[in-house]
Amino acid sequence: STEPIARWTTRRMVLWPVVDLRTKSLSPLIKGEAAGESDDEVLRRLGLGSCLVCWLSEAELASPPSAARVALLRSAGCAVGPFRLDEAAKAREWLHNGALYALLTPDPATPPAELCAAVRQAAKDAALPAERLLVVLSPAAETTSEQLLLALESLAAKTGSGCRECERPHTVGAAAGVLLLLPDAAADAALLKRVSASLAATDRLLVVVSGASLSPSLARLAELHALNLGLAAPASLGPLPRRAERVAAPTPAAAPVPSVSGGFWRRAEDVAEAPAGGEELIDAGQALAAAVRSDRPDGLLSTVVEEEGGVALGLVYSTAESVCAALRSGRGVYWSRSRRSLWRKGDSSGAWQRLCRVAVDSDGDALRFTVRQYGSPPSFCHRGTLTCWGFPSGLRALQETLQSRRGSAPAGSYTKRLFDDSTLLRSKLVEEAQELAEAEEPDDIASEAADLLFFALVRCVAAGVTIADVEAHLDARALKLARRPGNAKASRDSAAAAILSDKAKRAADKGPVAAWSQAPSAGALALAAAAAAAAAVAAG
Repeated sequence: STEPIARWTTRRMVLWPVVDLRTKSLSPLIKGEAAGESDDEVLRRLGLGSCLVCWLSEAELASPPSAARVALLRSAGCAVGPFRLDEAAKAREWLHNGALYALLTPDPATPPAELCAAVRQAAKDAALPAERLLVVLSPAAETTSEQLLLALESLAAKTGSGCRECERPHTVGAAAGVLLLLPDAAADAALLKRVSASLAATDRLLVVVSGASLSPSLARLAELHALNLGLAAPASLGPLPRRAERVAAPTPAAAPVPSVSGGFWRRAEDVAEAPAGGEELIDAGQALAAAVRSDRPDGLLSTVVEEEGGVALGLVYSTAESVCAALRSGRGVYWSRSRRSLWRKGDSSGAWQRLCRVAVDSDGDALRFTVRQYGSPPSFCHRGTLTCWGFPSGLRALQETLQSRRGSAPAGSYTKRLFDDSTLLRSKLVEEAQELAEAEEPDDIASEAADLLFFALVRCVAAGVTIADVEAHLDARALKLARRPGNAKASRDSAAAAILSDKAKRAADKGPVAAWSQAPSAGALALAAAAAAAAAVAAG
């Protein structure tokens, strides 16, 4: 089924796992307990609670993403690159197909005072949204801390109140944020504190740092988390070997910092290596759990479990161990307070969950697991209901009812007729679209929309499509950079007109009053054309 694209948030992400996609396959050390899974599934799990920093080859970045890469962009939040600033147009197709961010590298000779203008011009020329750009800055040896801070200040939003100004189109600066590849000398605590105080802490600029001296330890993550900074480093699904057994991380270390005469930034070819995080990998699950605090005496982490559409299923608890187990397995795994052990949802009941996303709330004291619930029927509660608050309502309840009746509706029932007769279902879709187009009073519009949604959902269930699949397409379209004109198609106009004319003719045979009430208006024909397009598959 279609992978969901959540409304990703980067505000509370501490670890940004770096993956070098120029290699043929992922290292077994990165895969950890998921060694038997495909590389694509491992990447999905690594990105469940983070944004992946995907380092790609220049040749691959020069072309639109392949089908395999699009699938990755749809299943995990990804920052892709690096793109040279003078070739920023190449990033457009990657953003259009679902990448959250494009990583842009400036010309080495661009002075810090002119960096903002260069980034804005490149974004304007390529029609790239600033809120989806991360500028990769790797200071040359001659670049001072003051010059670096000047560059960062120029890229940031003008004001910040901690309300995601760097992520909003109407408040973002020249870019959403920066990926700082810091040499040893630049990665000092004083510099990072200044960056935090003036930019990151107030959401004026998203700041992610990387460097050989920034070892990816939990202690280092805690320090950066307190400063509202992210760490880009190689990660693993774990468990990691004991320290004495560890080997160097498979991700190449960053190239030595060259001394570039007259330059302020390392050249694009010099930062072609993936960002380094020291010689060791960090466990992605441990890093995620480290971003959450607990005020409970037992230290358990409050965890809200929800479906992809936002329906809350229940409140459970997690530990660092259970979060690690969830990421490694890609399933809903929690902590059982009664058994004092891991609770792998569905192991005994069969009502298991595919884990789609893990997020930390804005206060950093709760987790949210977004899952796709399975089972017969899909149920999270031990009492057999979808949620711990009882049965669902609205569209989610309708979907569950239709899914149940698809295989059990009695012969002759209206629902079974709709499932079995594609022509009837197609006609009802067009008819209800017409009635919605002609409705004028708010309550009538709501009523007619409910009718249309009912038949649309019948069509979806008949094809094995869920509401979550539909929402995934809506979220994917929200990330696109270009829109189709949206004009009506002549062929669909004709098809809708034929259906409505036949309906009017049948109504005419019943009398003049019925004929008048069934006559399609020009507006109804236009909307009916759209409904006919939606029912195209049913037309066979």
